[in-house]
Amino acid sequence: MKRALVTGGTSPIGAAICQRLAADGLHVIVHAHASAERAHALVSSLQAQGFSAEAWRANLADIAATQHALATVLAGGVPQIVVHNAGTHDDVTMAGMEETQWRDVLGVSLDGFYAVVQPLLLPMTRTRWGRIIALSSVTARIGNRGQVNYAAAKAGLEGAVQFPCA
Repeated sequence: MKRALVTGGTSPIGAAICQRLAADGLHVIVHAHASAERAHALVSSLQAQGFSAEAWRANLADIAATQHALATVLAGGVPQIVVHNAGTHDDVTMAGMEETQWRDVLGVSLDGFYAVVQPLLLPMTRTRWGRIIALSSVTARIGNRGQVNYAAAKAGLEGAVQFPCA
């Protein structure tokens, strides 16, 4: 059975992605950071429907901790699909933005993408099949007042998936 890891799996979009992947016959790994209870509830719901799923918790902005936590994911088999849906926003104009607001938003989207995808690339390649998907936003292209950090993060994701990562 192919495995799919969905970061931000407890958000409304993430939960819909998890539901679809599970319905398509994949084992779904539902990622959560602060909402571990929602991840477990979604996993229970998927399992009640006869689907295969598990929850996984990690703070994607902490690269070392995320990569260490991926060992539990890999112990069950290599995810061949990674959907990087995790993201956050902290809206404020650039003039009033604190460094932590900048770093926190980029940390989840960009550092989180690296933290999850980089250690999975070689194992995924060895399976000879894989897909990496990163969700973006129209804000990456046209911007939005008070969201320069969010726009930069999403534009960075678009750049990261334009070419093969391997």
